[in-house]
Amino acid sequence: MQVFVSHAPSDRDVAAGLRADLAQLGRQVSLDRGEPVGSRWWEGVLQRVQRCDVFILVSSPAAVRSPGCLATLRYARALRRPVLIVVATATALPADAETAPVFTPAGMEISERVPKLRGALLALPAAPPLPDPLPPDPAVPYLEPIRQRLDEPSLEPAELRELLRQLRLRLRDEHERAAVWGLLVRMRARTDLPAPLAAEVEKVLAPGWQPDPERRVEKRYWDGQAWTTLVRHENREFNERRVPPPEATWSGDPTPARPRPASAPRQVQKKAGVGSQERTRLLLIGGGGVIVAAVVVAGYLLFDPTSSDPTSTAREFVDAVNIADRTALGQLTCEQDRARAPELFLRPDARFTLESVDENADPPTFTILATDSVTTSTDRRTYPMVEESGKWMVCQSRR
Repeated sequence: MQVFVSHAPSDRDVAAGLRADLAQLGRQVSLDRGEPVGSRWWEGVLQRVQRCDVFILVSSPAAVRSPGCLATLRYARALRRPVLIVVATATALPADAETAPVFTPAGMEISERVPKLRGALLALPAAPPLPDPLPPDPAVPYLEPIRQRLDEPSLEPAELRELLRQLRLRLRDEHERAAVWGLLVRMRARTDLPAPLAAEVEKVLAPGWQPDPERRVEKRYWDGQAWTTLVRHENREFNERRVPPPEATWSGDPTPARPRPASAPRQVQKKAGVGSQERTRLLLIGGGGVIVAAVVVAGYLLFDPTSSDPTSTAREFVDAVNIADRTALGQLTCEQDRARAPELFLRPDARFTLESVDENADPPTFTILATDSVTTSTDRRTYPMVEESGKWMVCQSRR
């Protein structure tokens, strides 16, 4: 009988003792500690799960948080392998293990433990033939391989689509969500992303309330580019004055990936214009407000005020207000309000965060959260947009 034992790194002593007991019973044992070991680690793991007659999960809080342990357990279930739970530390079991028999060796002498382990193995049903065809191979349960692929200079559209599929699936895991979000932002920055895929990524990363990446509070507002200080917790909405790092890396792996520097903001080449002033701006979110640094750069501008997309116009408008760029604000304001744009929209000590855009409204509208950097209070404002000369413009009120 071949036995596959999956355990977390912190439970290696329990796993080693279990291996010795199984060897005494004449079982062939394959151990896996649920984390990457070598370039072909996952391929080898799946092959050993396929060959086993019994799958054993050494359960503990670390094991039930380990993407590697959970992925092998789910794969064993898909292959119809008999499952036995051996308890290292008492913990709630994952759904895939709730119906499996449980063996708790703690406190037993070897003279008692080995016979009872033998009885637990004999009580399991015989392993049936493997399904034909085999179920699809599960994705590598840690994110570093995906990160490495996204760092490659050139990928085929099919490869990019598969990476996006894996990331969207992994986004459902609350333990991996923060790291997956960072990888989606990294994918969005690729210049070889086909337009349909780019649209899918933008849809996922659209502004809105999301689970807090650090799990400090229930929800944190993502403005489409960065995490903000606006949070929701226990039916309250407030400014926390603290934001997570630009790219969280923890993915449930007992040895988290090394932090990487945040990607530089993408720049869009500015279209030529008479009397225009080329510049770029860097928004640093923190300390309860938005710190703005304006840097003169010849030939480039981070946003393009000639956009004809309502969502882009809304984002550029919010940026222009936050850096008090009167020229850009005038280029984004409808004709009837243009002369009064600074008076209407610029507020001392207030910072705007784009909450939502309704492109299907007539006319399209967008809603912002205005945060007072002194009191940290917030209020919502909704602005309509009108189309003038083929471009969407912001108005103070409906016409």
